[in-house]
Amino acid sequence: MATDQEVLGSNPSKRAKTMMIITNKNTLKLILCTSFVLKILVVFFFHGRGLSNEWSILLNNFENFNIYSYYNIEGQNIPSSYMPPLYLIFLYINKVLSFDLFNFIYLAYFTQVVLSTLSVLFFFRFCNYFFDEKLSNVGAAVFALFPLIAFSNAIISSASIQVFFYLLFFNYLIEIIIDKKKINNFLFVGIITCCLFLRGEFLIVLFLSLLFVILCNRKKIKFVMIVLFSTFIIISPYLIRNYINTDSVHIVNVTGYALWKGNNHLGRVEGVHDPLHPNHKETWPKEDQFNNLYDKLNNLQASKRYEKDRDQIFLDEGLKNILEDKKKYFLLYVKKIISYFFIDQNSSIINYYNFFHIIPNLSIAILAVSGIFLSFFKKKDGKLLYILMIMSSLILLISIFYILPRYKISILNFQIFFSLFSLDYIYKKFIKKK
Repeated sequence: MATDQEVLGSNPSKRAKTMMIITNKNTLKLILCTSFVLKILVVFFFHGRGLSNEWSILLNNFENFNIYSYYNIEGQNIPSSYMPPLYLIFLYINKVLSFDLFNFIYLAYFTQVVLSTLSVLFFFRFCNYFFDEKLSNVGAAVFALFPLIAFSNAIISSASIQVFFYLLFFNYLIEIIIDKKKINNFLFVGIITCCLFLRGEFLIVLFLSLLFVILCNRKKIKFVMIVLFSTFIIISPYLIRNYINTDSVHIVNVTGYALWKGNNHLGRVEGVHDPLHPNHKETWPKEDQFNNLYDKLNNLQASKRYEKDRDQIFLDEGLKNILEDKKKYFLLYVKKIISYFFIDQNSSIINYYNFFHIIPNLSIAILAVSGIFLSFFKKKDGKLLYILMIMSSLILLISIFYILPRYKISILNFQIFFSLFSLDYIYKKFIKKK
């Protein structure tokens, strides 16, 4: 039987390096396994009761009437683009694959756990572009065990899928910036399409990302044009469908409602909780200031433009609120930015102030702030500027509307990434010396 020395070679430094690589790989495997088990346990003990009202309506109409519709007015299902379509497709695929042998929601939970576990691997790769394997493993471990990320698997929402596709996109983007030759353009376009069909704000992320690629290397203009053209070709059937149904070209039709929800007299960071569905008026908030809005909504007639006209009403109301009291809503905007990056001091969400939510979120935010400053002193790297630009853009954009706790998912990977600079500094300054 061969000895360790014969297997690893006679050079001690080579043996040590080889053992370190093996150890790092084993560490990552352990992190992935721990992440998977943790998320399975979280789903088992904390999973929701089923689909939210919005997804339940959309899935029921899609399955029974072959129509993507959220509103039923006077017995007529109105074609919808109220919600991005990818998560509905995800739910429907899981329902088909369950073969009605068991509740498909459990399969959806399991799929979310698998994708979330793979996201840990992609986050490790993302960190590894900037840090050594040890620190990248630390980042992967924090990402894998972070309570908000783990809990996102226990609710029926697009959060875990969003993290998965966003990390895929950012990994590809970094490889394009550093000019790696082996880039699968078709797969990259597919990832972009999935992101666009998941979150409306990704359009801004895509624009800024491709602009940054061109600024880094003007020779990439042709590549960027091919990506944009290919993406447009893929999403064009959905854009055409929306134009036929609403007389406007868009991916998601919820901007007006989102603006009003986060900018009304209640002044909440999280906005109004009720979606004001016309078939559930008994749940509408009993607020006198909303009566004028309610009258306009109630006077809407069933037509193919119903959803578009409804959103326009919300948009007009939201803009009117902002313009009538600019100071109030500017201060609310600042409050939303702070709440998004740190925590909401006045949340009405149940269990928001749970120890396992508040402490990790607040800690990682503080470490991220110091890490941002340390990163630019430590590394003169344009890619860091890109990451900071995307994170800042998401914060500034989403805070225009309203902030729910799970929205933190959009920037959490960046916060954990920048926090690694702080952890590295603390380790070298105060621990390693000892």
